[in-house]
Amino acid sequence: MKSIIRNILREDSKLEILKKYFFTIWNDQVNSGEIPKIGYVDVYRKKLSKYIEEIDKWYFEFVGGQEEAFKLFDQYMTNLKVTDKDLRDANQMINPNDHFEVVITRIFDESYNDSGELEFGFTVIDATFLTDEGQLTWDELMHERYDSIYFDVENWLRGEIEGYVSTISLDFGLNYLYFRTQWDD
Repeated sequence: MKSIIRNILREDSKLEILKKYFFTIWNDQVNSGEIPKIGYVDVYRKKLSKYIEEIDKWYFEFVGGQEEAFKLFDQYMTNLKVTDKDLRDANQMINPNDHFEVVITRIFDESYNDSGELEFGFTVIDATFLTDEGQLTWDELMHERYDSIYFDVENWLRGEIEGYVSTISLDFGLNYLYFRTQWDD
C-alpha cells in the first residue's frame, strides 16, 4: 500500500512540475507579445503525449476556457502566411521541389462549436510544383492545357493546408475532425 501511495504522490508531483513548466512557457510567450500556444509538435518530440489531456486542460485554465482558446486561434490564423517549409516543420511530407506560400485569410466560424468541423479560407500567393509536365508555377497551372494537373495539385494543396491547420488547432487545445476550405481569391 505504501508503494502505491508513493507512486501516486510521485505522479502528482510530476504533473505539478509539468503544469508549472507549461504555465512558464505560456507566460513567457505572452510577455514577449506572442499568442500562447501548446506546441503540439514539441510535446510529441519531448515524449509528453501521454499528458495531452492534462496539457489541454491547463491551457484552457491559462487562457480562460475553450471559447477564449478559439478566439486566440482565430486571431493567430487570420492572415497567417504559410509556406512549404512550415508544413515540413510540422512533419508533413512535402516534395522538396514544391515551393509555395499561401495565406489563411479567415476562419468562418464565429465561435467554437462542438461539431468537430472548421471552415476557413485561403489564397495562394506564389507556388511552384514538380509535376509530370515538369516544374510549373501556379499561374501556369491555371492554363486550360494543365486542367487535369491543376485539379490534382489543387486537391493535394488543399489537403496539406487542412492538415497544417489541424496541427495548429491542436496548439490551442481544439480538436477538429473535419475541415472545409474555400478559395479566397
